[in-house]
Amino acid sequence: MKNLSGAHATVQVLEQFGVDVCFGMCGHTNLWMLKAIEESGIRFVGVRHEQMATHAADGYFRAKRKPALVLTTIGPGMTNALTGLGDALLDGAAMVMIAGDAPNYFSGQEAFQELSNIGEAEQVSAARPLVKRAWRVAHRAALIPNLVEAIRVATTGNPGPVLLSVPLNFFSEMREEKIPAARQQMPTDTFSAPRKSTIDDALRLLNGASNPVIIAGGGAVNAEAQAELTEFAHALGIPVVTTLSGCGAISQDDDHHAGFISTVGSPIAHKLVNVSDVTLVLGSRLGEMETSSWDNQISLRGGQTKIIQVDIDPRQVGRFYPVQLGIVANVRGFLDEANALLRANSVAPSKPRVSRIAEIKAQVAAWKKEIRETSTWEASPIAVERLLAEIRAVLPRNGIFLTDVGIRHMVAQQFETYHPSRLYVGSGWGTMGGAVAAAIGAKLACPEAPVIAEVGDGAFTSIMGAVVTAVEHEVPVVWVVMNNYGYSSISVYQAKHGLGKIGTSFREGGGPSYSPDYAAFAIACGAGGATVRKAADLRPALEKALASGRPYVLDVLTESEPRFRASGRWDVNDLLAGVKSPHS
Repeated sequence: MKNLSGAHATVQVLEQFGVDVCFGMCGHTNLWMLKAIEESGIRFVGVRHEQMATHAADGYFRAKRKPALVLTTIGPGMTNALTGLGDALLDGAAMVMIAGDAPNYFSGQEAFQELSNIGEAEQVSAARPLVKRAWRVAHRAALIPNLVEAIRVATTGNPGPVLLSVPLNFFSEMREEKIPAARQQMPTDTFSAPRKSTIDDALRLLNGASNPVIIAGGGAVNAEAQAELTEFAHALGIPVVTTLSGCGAISQDDDHHAGFISTVGSPIAHKLVNVSDVTLVLGSRLGEMETSSWDNQISLRGGQTKIIQVDIDPRQVGRFYPVQLGIVANVRGFLDEANALLRANSVAPSKPRVSRIAEIKAQVAAWKKEIRETSTWEASPIAVERLLAEIRAVLPRNGIFLTDVGIRHMVAQQFETYHPSRLYVGSGWGTMGGAVAAAIGAKLACPEAPVIAEVGDGAFTSIMGAVVTAVEHEVPVVWVVMNNYGYSSISVYQAKHGLGKIGTSFREGGGPSYSPDYAAFAIACGAGGATVRKAADLRPALEKALASGRPYVLDVLTESEPRFRASGRWDVNDLLAGVKSPHS
């Protein structure tokens, strides 16, 4: 037992559980926490806006599979961070957020920055839809038990963010504490697997199928199951398609990789899913973006294809499609057990399945050749395909690539990913600008890996302060800003449906196109910066930026109308066109 302040006890517990970095911002309610962090082995990375902290923690977890601490102050400090919590929740990124709160003895008396219109100290309620669970610590004695429970909730099951709202007097209050050993507070083995009989049933369905397919989602990436999935797919001769967040679940240069499904997607993947008679779904909720707004003419044929759904979260199993087998398990645990059975029985793919994989491989190769015709274009403004090709050429296989909501579909089509945790795509909540700050977290998680974030000019300007943080803390991230003078991915819908012209393009006084000088901004912050106007200059500029060993911004003039080669659909198109949705 030690006599410790609440802040020091909190930090010691976090260290016990392996937390080694904190993204945050100071305020009067968390100064004791800052003191305790300074005296610990946890690295503090100060940000200039709290939204950056949650995005950076998101990037950190996705790259390293370890949670970071997010620290904010009361009221606006906490609410500024909420957007990043939504991304972490829907894309399965664990983090522990601690927000200072009003002193408990002033609860409900409208202390400075207290939210108490509908209840006492209600800031925690604002976060509840965006986290796995939120606590307002009621007593100093409950601080450490609540913290341990929060870490457990964040990191087990489907990982996600949690929040502790802590009255500031608890941080300074001294108390005799026994710091719990992490190994005694957490499950020893989280790779839950189903019963052998259930796996036998799944294998029987897959072996008896004529056109089986595997859909790998973000749960397969979070489970770090690439080797197991590859072995399984090869043993049975089944093609694998991924969701956006599942990119990297199997290497995209593997013969069994067959593209991805989404509202844009790839035609081979959509066809395989639509004609499948048995579909194995690994770690995907099968939401709107993955299923073309649940369109059975393009995506899964609910009620006709037999679905085997494996997910760590029981809420997702059978939620949108009826399942033949619904299995609550860790994806890697399921595949481990299934592979053991396949190896024991020396299972190998049949000749028809080998031929089918060869045919699919040829179709994928033809599709890639078609969509990459523009990757060698010399035109100016620069084609996005050319930009992505040059980034892929300079970024090593272990490099980390981050992209944002507007361009994510083109990235999934054009940019091959070989390893899990090496592609960051904001796919669930889809916050514009999230990748700008997430890149800092990814680089801190994997300092040996080059990190490039390709973002639109709208996304970059929304979180430009990330450059300041990267310079201050010497985090050598490269940002490639696609400068096309507007929110081009939204302007496509605006123009397509004749919905005016305002709001999607950047105009100076409503006249000529307007853009700040992003390279000059970077240099003013102390980072490197360069402007690229010709396609031939892209690769040398990228190589120089990566070799600089410092934060760097490349301002790249890109075309304003990206080519989305959509083979899926999105209900929003019908709604914008004034057409009644079949789901309404």
